[in-house]
Amino acid sequence: MTITRLSYRSRINFSEMTLSLDEEVDRLLAVARRNNARDGLTGALLLAGNTFFQILEGDGDAVESTYARIVDDARHGGCLVLDRRRDTSRLLPDLPLFFADALDSHEGVLSSLYIPICQAPDLASYNDLVSAIIFSAARQVRQDRQPRALSA
Repeated sequence: MTITRLSYRSRINFSEMTLSLDEEVDRLLAVARRNNARDGLTGALLLAGNTFFQILEGDGDAVESTYARIVDDARHGGCLVLDRRRDTSRLLPDLPLFFADALDSHEGVLSSLYIPICQAPDLASYNDLVSAIIFSAARQVRQDRQPRALSA
């Protein structure tokens, strides 16, 4: 099976937000996760200061129509595709929309991945984005995993 993977960057248009940033992001995530699950899409959203980075994966038509809706969303400005490719497997197969806030990262490896993205979002590449997202998602899975009970 071949999927389309699209990654983009956009700047947050604060003047179009009616709620606090946290509330807007929560609302955006709820709607996007519902839509992505409906459309068979997976991916990740990274908030880095006033910039969104996103990876969308799935059927090409669904990816492109979702990206078109994002471009038309007034909360996003200056949308720029970083990469568009076809692949045989998903980077994030079980995540309708993983979310990470780069400013919440305070540990060594993770912050070393996020600091360049936050400081110079215009210079962030597809590879920078993928590295940060994959590491964050793997870390989240490890933290959410319940410890095994010790047998007596």
